[in-house]
Amino acid sequence: MISHFKKLVAYRELLFSLTKKELKVKYRGSVLGFFWSLLNPVLMMLVYSFVFSMILRQGIQEFAIFLLCALLPYNFFSNSVNYGSGSIISNANLVKKIYFPKEIIPLSIVLSNLINFMLELVVLFIVLSIFGYKFYMYLYLLPLVILVQVIFVSGISMLISALNVFFRDLQHLITILMLVWFFATPIIYPLSMVPERFQFWMQLNPMAVFASYYRNIFYFVKYPEGMQWPSLEIIIICLGITFIFFFAGYYVFKKLEPKFAEEV
Repeated sequence: MISHFKKLVAYRELLFSLTKKELKVKYRGSVLGFFWSLLNPVLMMLVYSFVFSMILRQGIQEFAIFLLCALLPYNFFSNSVNYGSGSIISNANLVKKIYFPKEIIPLSIVLSNLINFMLELVVLFIVLSIFGYKFYMYLYLLPLVILVQVIFVSGISMLISALNVFFRDLQHLITILMLVWFFATPIIYPLSMVPERFQFWMQLNPMAVFASYYRNIFYFVKYPEGMQWPSLEIIIICLGITFIFFFAGYYVFKKLEPKFAEEV
């Protein structure tokens, strides 16, 4: 596996080139281009502020910010897996004609979505500052949380992209799975609303743990009475699941990679 990682590092320029291509394709023909990455969180905040503050009235203070703190990282996860699932098939010409570590393709999808996520966080930081959130208190935790999430997302993206080459229906099932995963993650509701006997099982979902961390770092600094850090046991389990998905995804991808050219 170490030799595979060395080869991946050797092809890092190709990884960056494919990432640039993904970003350009996403905004091709768009007048605002990358500014959509900055406008999206603002527009979402305005919509959710109206819907949940004026109509549904969830009873959560500044619900739009509460929601965005968990929704943005979930979108990074969901978009990476959704777009990554068909990435090998959509790059069939590249897969057939050129030799390179094929995992670069789904990883370029993850990296391009990570860049979008980072741009959205910049907007979130500005919004949080305007509303008086002292998010800088726990900001030192943010790089570590993002790194672990990237490892988790990369593992799932490699696994799904490889399997989808042989089971094409998987790409359609992923859309449904992402919707179910969304509601199984405390995004539109706090973890405290879940009955206590179910909270442990819910936190076996790594995205629930990531959502808790993002929300504690950004939102609950203003409302510390709602802050609920995952226990050491949950953190260890989350890390275990994350690395299991990463290594399993990488293993399955490399196992199936020699047959990609025949199938696509």
